[in-house]
Amino acid sequence: MKTLHFYIDEAGRWPLAWPLSVGIIFPLQKLKKSDLDWFRDSKKLSESQREVLFSQVLQMERQDLLRQTVSYASVVEIDKYGMTNAQFLAIIRGISALLDNLSLDKNNLNMTLTIDWNRDFWLKKAYPDWTIETIIKWDDKIKEISMASILAKVSRDNLMKALPAKYTKYGFTKHKWYGTKDHLDAITTFWPSNIHRKLFLKRLFPDHKIQKTLPKKLTKFL
Repeated sequence: MKTLHFYIDEAGRWPLAWPLSVGIIFPLQKLKKSDLDWFRDSKKLSESQREVLFSQVLQMERQDLLRQTVSYASVVEIDKYGMTNAQFLAIIRGISALLDNLSLDKNNLNMTLTIDWNRDFWLKKAYPDWTIETIIKWDDKIKEISMASILAKVSRDNLMKALPAKYTKYGFTKHKWYGTKDHLDAITTFWPSNIHRKLFLKRLFPDHKIQKTLPKKLTKFL
């Protein structure tokens, strides 16, 4: 039975808008220390540093050192199912995409997931045969987690940069959709857009409720 180890981190859990992104790294071999030295938690790097390291991850994939993917949970899913369930969906989508890319038999695998968070996002319940490791603030200590963090952050930022001009009135280039005073003032002035999360704007959407349990068809992508 083949053993696979995936390293996972997210970006965009706390902003008031736009999707959640999840970066996943799957090393194909033991990575050299010299290949990993510059990787850090994405929050501790400048935008230009993140972009350089993002390109380095893609180069390492071309060299067959690893496989990577970035998956998403949409604003609609975040509002409908809540953030924890939405992150579960994004993780499963990413794992499934990587396994498809590797052309592996999904029924004959030993799976280990190392996730930078303090909970398992229902993964142990949905996949009891998997090994789920949850860690907190180890982005700098586990370099593969740092890589996943950079993948998720740069990919999400690139999506924001490609938004149509109608969204510029919210000033997202300054606050990256976080709940700053300027952003909240813009929401008050222009009302939330279709990519704002109602879940995080309870003052404006006091009756909004989430569906706490995912439909069964969404919990078994593999």
